[in-house]
Amino acid sequence: MKVVTAQQMQHIDRVTIEQYGIPGEVLMAMAGKSVADYVLTNINASSIAVFCGVGNNGGDGYVVAYLLSQHIHVEVFIAGAIEKLTPSSRLYYDVCRNAQVPMTVLSQELLTTLDLHRFDIVIDALTGTGFSGQPKGLLQQVINLINESGKKVIAIDMPSGLPADGAIESETIVKAHATITMGLPKINLVTYHGKFFAGNLIVANIGFPKNLCQAKDIFRQLIDREFIASNYRPQKNYDAHKGTNGHLLCIGGFDGMEGAIMLCADAAFAQGIGLVTIATTPGARGTIAGKIKEAITRHINIELDATQFLPNVFDTSMFASQVEMIAQQLENIIQQVRPTACVIGPGMGRSVTAAAVFAAYCRCAVKMDVPTIIDGDGLYFVALLKGKIKLPQVCIITPHFKEAARIAGNNVDDIKKNRVYHAEALASECGCITVLKGPCSIVTDGTNTAINTTGNPALATGGSGDVLTGIIGSLLAKDIPPFVAASLGVYIHGKAADTYCQKNRVQVMRAGDIIQHIRDALLEL
Repeated sequence: MKVVTAQQMQHIDRVTIEQYGIPGEVLMAMAGKSVADYVLTNINASSIAVFCGVGNNGGDGYVVAYLLSQHIHVEVFIAGAIEKLTPSSRLYYDVCRNAQVPMTVLSQELLTTLDLHRFDIVIDALTGTGFSGQPKGLLQQVINLINESGKKVIAIDMPSGLPADGAIESETIVKAHATITMGLPKINLVTYHGKFFAGNLIVANIGFPKNLCQAKDIFRQLIDREFIASNYRPQKNYDAHKGTNGHLLCIGGFDGMEGAIMLCADAAFAQGIGLVTIATTPGARGTIAGKIKEAITRHINIELDATQFLPNVFDTSMFASQVEMIAQQLENIIQQVRPTACVIGPGMGRSVTAAAVFAAYCRCAVKMDVPTIIDGDGLYFVALLKGKIKLPQVCIITPHFKEAARIAGNNVDDIKKNRVYHAEALASECGCITVLKGPCSIVTDGTNTAINTTGNPALATGGSGDVLTGIIGSLLAKDIPPFVAASLGVYIHGKAADTYCQKNRVQVMRAGDIIQHIRDALLEL
């Protein structure tokens, strides 16, 4: 399903009215009816408070109030002057007035005596899709009153105070039990931390033309069952063998951090890769060899330097000669292994030697055209060597917020406030598919963006990202397009975690638990 900004939704609304000839009042009636039907079907209530603004979102609220008043006691509370109602809203305000639905125009004085405890639920129709900025004055007070009541809230289109897209600058937002949004989901309803306020999201079909809702110039979408059905094709080549089923080269797991690359390799096998080769230090190879029985191991003939890498080291002749020596080894490994994709970074560390391996690999990958996923410590070097090295032509980076902030030169809080924007900006800057990890992980090439719909807080555990990288690497190695491989990867990763938590009725896990449930996740695709 496509995901839209406020501007895109307003365009769909306008074209529906002006070119298709569907009156705005009809759309408003359909929107209100979808909310009323939801309440009557799903909620046992005998008394309902409907809070309406003066815009078209308030008009939806008046429709809801009128329809519910035929079955339930309803009272309407209006945040704004009646003379400021839009024409469409005024129409349904008059319907409520003629039907003698109790309506009260709110003031700061009235708010001090308004008791919401006599109502079973609250309907929020204060601001809607067009809201931006921060709630102030009466609106701010009404939102606080609703939240402090502790009542179950149903928001129409958007929880009031939450912008449809862009930075979320305020916490003064209605905390909804459910949000019924019209036509298509808006960005801040399906990404955090806006999703926290939306509660259970229901997308209502109120009659917008299908071709407008599926327009090619809407470049953002959910990674949902519709996406999976369009992009996932399980292998059915009965003539396939391990050599034709992808070969993933995994570089990392240096001394003392072997587990990261082992998790990555194990996840790739669980996802169905044909072959995995792990390239690491001589010492780490001794630890890894035989632990994953299916994996091949190679060593890079290096001695780890305990000194942490700093950018000024890059321009020294000693570092340059080290990169040259390692590049020759990696080129030989790539020629012998002939990988169809490579992972670099998990468990590499941040030493000068690790930086030389990273720089040497990037040189080889560019020369030999190796599709690449960069994760873990590799992302540290992406940040420090930005402008000094060229990344592979086909490249996926998988930063969490702190890693993304380091690469982009931003701060974590700014990224969290506007995740889609910053993910897209980072992808454009680096020229890579970017997977911004976190709740509702975001996959983007800078233009096309996909937002994940699986996963849970139990994924916040050591090694979880290494597992994700292995899943994506396996898909990429099997010649799945990079954007699709990354999108499928985050969906499968999250689905495996969801499956584990549901089966075991817990909200904690180890990274290995995710691997054990990758096949279960694949069965559900």
